[in-house]
Amino acid sequence: MSGGFLRAFGALLVVALCAGTAAWAAWPRIAALTGAGTANPLGPRLTIRLASGDAAGSPWALHPLNDRVHLRLGETATTFYEADNATARKITGHTAYDVTPAAAEKYVVRIGCGCRAEQALGPHQTLDMPVSFYVDPAIARDPKLAHLKTITLSLSFNEAKTPERQAALPLPPTLSTEPTRDRHGA
Repeated sequence: MSGGFLRAFGALLVVALCAGTAAWAAWPRIAALTGAGTANPLGPRLTIRLASGDAAGSPWALHPLNDRVHLRLGETATTFYEADNATARKITGHTAYDVTPAAAEKYVVRIGCGCRAEQALGPHQTLDMPVSFYVDPAIARDPKLAHLKTITLSLSFNEAKTPERQAALPLPPTLSTEPTRDRHGA
């Protein structure tokens, strides 16, 4: 890193301590004074499009509560997906995620997910599952992705195939055998 950049970033941190997040607006002026250039150190903004990829006939309805998230490289985002068991029986399965374009997948770092390895939902129960992630700033150095503006993060549900696995997994502690939200209005 150049000395000018380090001086500018240090100055920005001092201003940030005194002025809070408004300091990022001061970056161009600080950069001009120190010769660091005008690029914001947080990097470009990306749009993360949120989708679900459930197969037709899936017993769970899984969908994002937001359709997109805007963030900068390295910035952590948390979003929620809603899982809804529309059947009259307990269903156990797991969620999987997919990133498009595929070349960006190694840069989307999932920090946490409310979707466990396997998850059980009782009849007509609904569960909000948080997903926390960030996009590694190294993506900006990948020549194939350097100008990428949108990434799609898609979650899908896969039902456990064996009845023994269905029966063995308890309902989450926040859920009871009574519906937490009955999608049928009862």
